[in-house]
Formats: sequence, structure tokens, C-alpha cells
Amino acid sequence: IAGALVAFGIGVAIAFLVTQAGLAVPASARPQRPDDIPAPRPLSWRHAVSCYLAECRAVLRMFDWLQPFRSRLTFAQPTDPLPDTPTVLLVHGYGCNHAVWLDLAPALAGAGYRCEGIDLTPVLGDIDDYAAALLVRMRDLHARTGYPPLLVCHSMGGLAARAAQVMADTAGETVPCAGIVTLGSPHRGCPLATFGAGTNARQMRWASPWLTTLAEAESPAMRSRMISVFSWHDSIAGPAHTAWLEGARHIPLSGIGHVSLLRDPRAVQATLDGLATLRKQPASTSDSALPLPHGDASARFM
Repeated sequence: IAGALVAFGIGVAIAFLVTQAGLAVPASARPQRPDDIPAPRPLSWRHAVSCYLAECRAVLRMFDWLQPFRSRLTFAQPTDPLPDTPTVLLVHGYGCNHAVWLDLAPALAGAGYRCEGIDLTPVLGDIDDYAAALLVRMRDLHARTGYPPLLVCHSMGGLAARAAQVMADTAGETVPCAGIVTLGSPHRGCPLATFGAGTNARQMRWASPWLTTLAEAESPAMRSRMISVFSWHDSIAGPAHTAWLEGARHIPLSGIGHVSLLRDPRAVQATLDGLATLRKQPASTSDSALPLPHGDASARFM
């Protein structure tokens, strides 16, 4: 057991190092930092170690406890639901299922949001197929509740949500989505996807043809309904530039790993801030940019 834990710890450390170094991502290919993103502050050694240990705990909890043993649990629902508010549809990332949201869902319920989840299958499938299934679920929620859903997406789930919007638009229909909050989504791709298995991993490689085609198909209105929450110290979806989308809004965080974005209190608050902002935005008619989320994003740096 000790050997397995050591190997696990080394693996997480390597993921951090590869991602933070931006290996296989030429400096010339990295986009300029958007105006709404303050420059990152240096992370102290103490905070770096804390970030690493928290990520190790989060990975073990998500992959060795919640997903294999708690996936039959249902999400907490609000005792005092927000009036006239869309349901929040939770969309997981690569190699996961809906159980990864069990730590964050209670906070959403406490804020008055009704939540539902979706499982994207098969595990190593095509993101376009996930998008099609997601679009069906979005339409269903719209029909059942009378409101297009708000989406909260982790990692690859954010790419599936973007692709679902494009599919709806291509079909000539109003996009059944009130807005999207992405957590650590590799919108421009990431180096570690090169080592992943499956069609979805190939699609998530840095500047892949699939990602390029997706970006070219998006309208300003689609981007204006998106808020990208990211960490300067993400251990998978990095370097941080991968989370930047022209026309979207951004909430930068510091000292939080990739899986930890699903449970860290700062990421939870950023998600709630993003949802509050999206609730004020028309679902599909405006090309204008969203107002900044409540609060100063730079205050979330350690």
C-alpha cells in the first residue's frame, strides 16, 4: 500500500510539473492575458505544498470513493428554491461520472438551486456524441421546467457544453441554455491530453483541429453566456491560458488543483458568483458581454 501511495503522489506531482511548465505549448502559441484577468501572484512554498496535498486528497476522494461507491446517491435539493430560476445541470469531465459533484451540490442547494446531473458515455468516446446527449437533456429540462438550464461543467464537460450550443444553433433552434460556468475546462487544449486514451483525449490536445473547428463555429452570443473559472495552478488543464476564451468572462483562482476545483470553498464561491451573474443575462438574445461577477476576482488569490 505504501508503495502505491508513493507512486500516486509522484504521479500527481508530475502532472503539476508538466502542466505548470506548459510542456509542448510554445510560448508563441500562448494567448495574451485578457483585460478582465489580473496578473497572478507568486505562490509561496507553504501554499504550494497545501495545494499539492489538497489535490492528492481530492483525487483519492473522487476516484476511489465518490465515483465507485457513491454514484447512486442523489444530489441535495434546496429547501427554499430560488423563484423563477433555471435548474442547474452538472456536467462532469474526462473519465468521471456525475458523483464528482456530490461535494459541490449541497452548496448549490443551499443557495436555492435545483440540480440534476448527467453521465457522459462511453468513457473514451467522442465529445460530439456527448454534446448530442447533453443537448437532448437540455431540451428535456427546458420542456419540463419551462426554463432553459444553467450548466456547471468541470474540465471536458465545458467542451461538451460548448459543442452542444453549436449543435443547437446549427440545427436552427434557439440554444436551450441560460448560461455556462466552466471549472478548469481546457478550452484551448492541454499537454497532458497527449497521453490520454480515447477520441475525447485526442480532441482535447493543445490547439487540436476539433477545438479549432469548435471555436470557429461559436457566435459572440454563445461566448457572452459563458464564465470560465480557472486556477493558475491547475494540475491537468493547463497552462492557465487554456481556460481563456475571447468574449467570455473569467474568474481566476490561485493555489487550487484540477480536481480540487470541485470542492475547494473558493471554487464553490466562484461557481455561485458565476451563476448569479448568468441569472441576470438573457438566455439567447444578447451579444453583449456579461457584467463582471460580484466581488474582486483577485481577492481569491492566496
